[in-house]
Amino acid sequence: MQPEITKFNDSVYQIDVLMEDKPGRMSCYYIDSSDPILIEVGPSNSFPYLVSALNSLGIENVNRSAITHLHLDHVGGIGHVVEKYKNHFVYIHELGLKHLPNPEKLWNAVAAIYTEDWLTENWGKIKPTPIENIKILNDGFNFDLGNNRKLSSIYSPGHAKHHFSFYDSLSKTIFMGDTLGLIYPHGDFVQPNLPPPDFNRDVLIKTLEDISKLELNYIGIAHFGIHENPYKLIDDAINSIDKWVNFVKDIPELSNQEAAKKLQEWVTQNYKALKIDNQTISNYMQNSNFEMQIWGLRNSSI
Repeated sequence: MQPEITKFNDSVYQIDVLMEDKPGRMSCYYIDSSDPILIEVGPSNSFPYLVSALNSLGIENVNRSAITHLHLDHVGGIGHVVEKYKNHFVYIHELGLKHLPNPEKLWNAVAAIYTEDWLTENWGKIKPTPIENIKILNDGFNFDLGNNRKLSSIYSPGHAKHHFSFYDSLSKTIFMGDTLGLIYPHGDFVQPNLPPPDFNRDVLIKTLEDISKLELNYIGIAHFGIHENPYKLIDDAINSIDKWVNFVKDIPELSNQEAAKKLQEWVTQNYKALKIDNQTISNYMQNSNFEMQIWGLRNSSI
């Protein structure tokens, strides 16, 4: 398979890095300007696809990347990126200084959810990132992209306490990582993404409300792609989060596994009631970990 590249307005490129060797699972973004930047790198196993895509665009070196947060499907490949590209610097939340040079604790925490065998096969082992190649993000930091174009970092907790979004002043695109939720190909609706240990309903909704005050033309998310109608999608995300929170509050006596089954059945029936086609519903169900969502919801401040 070859990674699919989609060019949007103002030289914004969406790169499908074929996470888990599947299309439509993970988007990285490259803003081509006089001082370009890569947003997200994907997991370790997606690194060859990312490089192939960049090569096809004639890009032989990438000086910097901005990563939304420290979950391994977003940052797992950064050690490979820093190794390949000369003088590459990665911009990330300050916890990156702790975890990226010595990623064993990060790996073990994720393996506790997915299992080590699954992680190794699907996302790949993490390569350490030299501490001198790590730059710490702060809220409101502006990347200068040249020609008066800025990419601003916006602290965006709620999905994860180490999450940033990035706002492109020219295209009016907000690159939100996982803050909005999931929109899989062939779907045009948002499904919540509320994992442990950091999901917090009030914090996440405030983050979404704050982002909705920006001048927006597009939303770019990791899973998956760039979308129009940003304000409607944000409203949809807020409404869906509250529906999920309320549903899970009503099933406290069930185990996580049993509750996950109930949640999946309920979500599926809701999609059917909205007249969503079976192929789209199947795509969402196959790419969702409902037990992780239950764990996140029950672990959170709701």
